[in-house]
Amino acid sequence: MLENLQHRSVALPADAPARVSATTATRSRVVWRTVIAALVIALAVWLPRAFQLDHFVTIDESKWLVRSANYYQALRYGNLVDAFQHGHPGVMIMYAGLAGYLWQFPDYVAQVSAQQRWGDEFFALLESLGHQPIDLLAAGRTFVVIFNVIALTLAFLYARRLVGLWPALVAFLLIAFDPFHIALSRFLHPDSLLSTFMLLASLAFMAYLWARPEGAQEPSRRLGDLIAAGAFSALALLTKTPAIFLAPLVGLLTLIDLGVQVMGRPGWRWADLVSRAALWRLLRTWLIWAGVLMVVYVALWPAMWANARWTLTQVLDISGDYATQGHSSPVFFNGAIYNGDPGVWFYPINYLWRTTPTAMVGLGLLVVAWLWRGTLARRRAVALTVVGMLAFAFFFNIFMTLAAKKFDRYLLPVFMPLDFAAALGWVSLIGLLWQRRLAAWARYAGGALIGVALVAQVGLAVQTYPYYMSYYNPVMGGPTQAENVMFIGWGEGLDQAARYLNGIRSEGAAAGEAELVVASWYERGPFSFFYDGPTTSNRYIWEADYSVIYNHQWQRELPNRRMMAYYDTQSPIHTVNLSQIDYVKIYDMRDAPETQYTVEWGPQPGQGGIRLTYYDTFSGAMYPGQRYDMTMYFIKTGPLPLDYNLKVRMVDEQGHELLLKEGFPLGTPTSLWDPAQVLRDNAYQVDIPEGTPPGLYRIELSWYDPATFEHLPGVQVSTGELVPDPYILDYLIVGDWPPPAQVKVEPPVLLGDLAQLQGAALLEAGDREVALAGKQFAPGASFDLRLHWRANRFIHTDYTTLVHVVGPDGALVTQADRQPMAGFLPTSYWPPRQQIVDTYTVQLPPDAPAGDYRLFVGWYDLATLTRLPMTQAGQPIGDAYPVATFTVR
Repeated sequence: MLENLQHRSVALPADAPARVSATTATRSRVVWRTVIAALVIALAVWLPRAFQLDHFVTIDESKWLVRSANYYQALRYGNLVDAFQHGHPGVMIMYAGLAGYLWQFPDYVAQVSAQQRWGDEFFALLESLGHQPIDLLAAGRTFVVIFNVIALTLAFLYARRLVGLWPALVAFLLIAFDPFHIALSRFLHPDSLLSTFMLLASLAFMAYLWARPEGAQEPSRRLGDLIAAGAFSALALLTKTPAIFLAPLVGLLTLIDLGVQVMGRPGWRWADLVSRAALWRLLRTWLIWAGVLMVVYVALWPAMWANARWTLTQVLDISGDYATQGHSSPVFFNGAIYNGDPGVWFYPINYLWRTTPTAMVGLGLLVVAWLWRGTLARRRAVALTVVGMLAFAFFFNIFMTLAAKKFDRYLLPVFMPLDFAAALGWVSLIGLLWQRRLAAWARYAGGALIGVALVAQVGLAVQTYPYYMSYYNPVMGGPTQAENVMFIGWGEGLDQAARYLNGIRSEGAAAGEAELVVASWYERGPFSFFYDGPTTSNRYIWEADYSVIYNHQWQRELPNRRMMAYYDTQSPIHTVNLSQIDYVKIYDMRDAPETQYTVEWGPQPGQGGIRLTYYDTFSGAMYPGQRYDMTMYFIKTGPLPLDYNLKVRMVDEQGHELLLKEGFPLGTPTSLWDPAQVLRDNAYQVDIPEGTPPGLYRIELSWYDPATFEHLPGVQVSTGELVPDPYILDYLIVGDWPPPAQVKVEPPVLLGDLAQLQGAALLEAGDREVALAGKQFAPGASFDLRLHWRANRFIHTDYTTLVHVVGPDGALVTQADRQPMAGFLPTSYWPPRQQIVDTYTVQLPPDAPAGDYRLFVGWYDLATLTRLPMTQAGQPIGDAYPVATFTVR
């Protein structure tokens, strides 16, 4: 019997060899197409990212350059605890930086055997060893680019298995030329690798759940895909802690898969969703994923080998602080300055400004495709992948919104999933056109439109090269409007300022002039890596020959609003413009006047004493529970026979005192001050208590003899004129102040180009605003007029508000002219975009005749009596605006 079986022949179809050959040929073509497509994606990712990596620097990168050096040193000498450098934790970035050192400076650990601190000393050390910091930074950036190229190519291969070759190719071409991802993937900084690894991990996990082999009806459920998803998730978490979001995302995707599996069976029941087998499958999948993640996380981070508990505690503590404490300095968003959380609309609005028209249209097409039967988006694996991508983007946005600290780059992980979904919308367009009975040219138009969309994506990105961060969505108004909404600049443009000043420095050196000192914002790295001479901070502008002012200093009014008001009166010698935005302005300080707040107090005016040279503080409103912090810099400029006290007071218009501090600055008697030393006094802090009345608080300074309480006179150094005592330094807004206008002036009335009148109303009991027009008053009556103003720009004159009542005969009946808030807030202290509310009491004369009266408001300079011209809706309306007509009976 066995022999018969061995000799028995099985009849095969006559065309079987041909079928096998055709299948083999088809598979070969698929493999080659996949290989070619992967190479195209790798090239597309690499090309816009790989060049001019030494062209400019962002502010945080110099810190990662130091951390990478310390990481290299920790591994080389076995000090594995030092492999923890920051709570991000930024391990993959430090590996990129380490690779840069191995490439450009492999002997670093042989020449430097200790951990280094971030500062000028470290960069001077590198230069003394023959290596420029910018070269080492560019080397580390190169490996960040390489990591992105590899990871995105792998992500493409997973996407191909989920949605097909051509849809995946279109999706990753869209991703490769996303301007925001290009920008951040060229930096030695965690955000791009976090985003790329999260996308890769998500696609690997979705491939495990939903990818099907060619011709199969069910997913293959390859264990290797699940293991890879866990490993890639570990890479994301080693890069930055927000990758912890992948844990609930993996759970959600597994639940979606369970629902699809159960509900797709005939006769399914709700109990099937919570059966023991279903729950075990969920738990087993999650445990394998999490187990692989933990193994890879520990294996790739030596700090975990040395002290895992301490390392994880540090990561969690630092991440928690970032999430709950918010920003350490003000943030500009949507036309306002925030000292804390800018709110739930921060990320959606930032996404719209940072995305592209191609992505926006593609997402719209996806909605259409989803509703249309038979399109690509309705295929099961594709539909589930789209759901997964959209869930990623939606829930990550919520996840990041919960944190108080917000930057546009923190949202980067949602851009690629949304680009992916948008690409499927564009590809589905072809399916929609091919389903219609259209002419051949119309059906092929879909492919042409996709080509145009991709070309548009490429064009929008490369036009900003190499400053991709300067891209802003033209649909939202482009760069010219972005300044009114978006936080502008992360260091780009300061390189050009440094190169410009290098030219001036070279000319001066050739003429035998002294070395030029430059005070710059972001001076450590973004500026100092390119300027060949000595640099200092903006805090020391009185010591500098040139001052470099950055765009978002104007937006955030940093380091203080009065410094920015000072520069508003000066003319820059050079401006760096990127994408139609003035990023940097350079000022020659050698013959510039002193700032307005440079005030000197002494026994004899103008003969020296104590000079305030600088102060920094926060702009924008602050709220109970937040800490107000102010630092002042003083210099001794003349003999001080006595020890004087400094009195600092913060008080509102009603006399509510928020801060009172007096005594010797830093506890040092003024007679002991060293004239050559700058005294940095940072003792002026207050935790704003609960119940603090909302309003405007004035910061006042005065110096006095504690024995006699006699006050020192103060002189403004730039003019030699005496200043009021106490001297008004600045203002703080507490809470939601001012209240919004209830009776608006529409359209607003412009006073020159300085300010606008936005509201005018009769103020009744209970702080209620009503329209003044048509109201009746008796002779001798009085009423309160509330005016709402908005400053459009810095104002350099203290204007008086004109409030005139004109009688029936056209003659002036009464007036209530005065400076805003009875002089409490002169207009020269108004910052741009600030809303101001002010109330004026209008007293009618007892003999006012009956009839109709008109009330006018305006502004004039008390010194010259010159009124500001006014316009409304672009039309001149004179120099006094008729607020309303009322009646005297």
